[in-house]
Order: sequence, then structure tokens, then C-alpha cells
Amino acid sequence: MLPVTPQDSVHRFARSLEVPQRLTQLHPRTPGNAGNFNALPPAVVLGVISAFEGFVEDFLATALHLRGYGLGQIAKRVSTSNPTVADFQRKCSAEFPTVPPRIADAPPVRVWNIPTVSGRPATETIDWDEMVRRADGWMQVRHCLTHGLVSGWRSEVWPGPLRGATSASSVLRARPGGRHAIGLIGAISCARIHLHGARVIADAVAAELGALLDWTALPDFPLLRAAGGSADR
Repeated sequence: MLPVTPQDSVHRFARSLEVPQRLTQLHPRTPGNAGNFNALPPAVVLGVISAFEGFVEDFLATALHLRGYGLGQIAKRVSTSNPTVADFQRKCSAEFPTVPPRIADAPPVRVWNIPTVSGRPATETIDWDEMVRRADGWMQVRHCLTHGLVSGWRSEVWPGPLRGATSASSVLRARPGGRHAIGLIGAISCARIHLHGARVIADAVAAELGALLDWTALPDFPLLRAAGGSADR
């Protein structure tokens, strides 16, 4: 049997992100109502968060195995339901003592802003703590979608948090009448947040294990400004 490595988890993560990334490429990125293409953003969000959840379990199990943990110990520590970036950070910090100081120096990430009713989309740079908070919000979006509380393809009234204190609407574009929408820019921000969180935490764990991870195979979710426009990475 070939030995398992943390890099194997990264490769599987990249593979699971291929479909969400291709879905973003199908969107026309034109102003106004995109019609049936509006179904793409919620599909991207669900695909990205599912891929992230799988990566968290896969990577953590591999890292603990390399630390010499037995199967029972690994199963107990990896078992989790819908892990967020905060959950991943907490679990890794508990098992690998050098992770917290490494994450303290984490670089920021560029995403789309969260426009108000009268606001316009623009890119912005957010720090680690804000990124973790928004990741919690996107998990609430995932809960609302999977439990059928909203459809996600149009502007809707989103319910309060099903878990935790961060609401789904806190990461969504505001619309008149108390409604909010995901939109393509929201889905892209969701992807960039989860990829950044996964990479920073996994790199910190890998460093403690004496490994260096290669992330070049991960699909890109560029901050495209408009149809045919240039990418702001």
C-alpha cells in the first residue's frame, strides 16, 4: 500500500472543485436578469462548501495518521458535521500547537464586497477574522439551501441562523423589501474564502509535519469584473 500524504488531500480537493469552477464559466456575466443562469450561483456555493467539508475530513485524518494516531482516535477527532473554516482552525489548533501562531500571520484575501441596496459591487481585501466570519455566513447560506428554506436563484427573504449567530443575509447582496440574493459575485467570494481558509490552515499543519503543499492544481475563481473583462486576482 502506498503511503498517504497531505498532498493527496489537496489533489482530491482540487478535483472536487472542478465542477463548481466550470459552473462559474457558464454564466454570461452580463448586466440585468440572467434568467436560468441565476441557478448557477447557488449550485456553485453548494459545490464549493461540499468540497471544503470533504477536504477538512480528508486532510485532518491524513495529518493525524502521520502523527501516529490510531483509527479510533482519528475517527473521534475527525467526526464533525458541516465544518466551517472556524471549525477546521479550531480542530487543527487543538492537535498541532504551532498552527495558531502561523495563522496569526495569515495574509488577507481579495473578494467581492457585499453591496447594499443602493451600493455597487467592488473588490475589497479582508483580513483573517473577517474571512472566518463570512465563512460562517456562507455555511448558513448552505443550510438554508439544503433545507429548502430558500431556492437561492432569485432575491428572497432569508431566515435567521440555524446554527451559531451569523446570518446568511450578512454575506448576501441586499435587495429592496428585506430580500437578499447570492449572485455570481457572492458565489465567487464564497469560493475564494473557502479556498483561502483551507490553504492557510493546511499549510500551517503541513509545516509542523515537515511537509510543503503544492496548490497549483486548484481551480481558479478570479474576480472577473464583467463579461470578457480582465481578472483581478
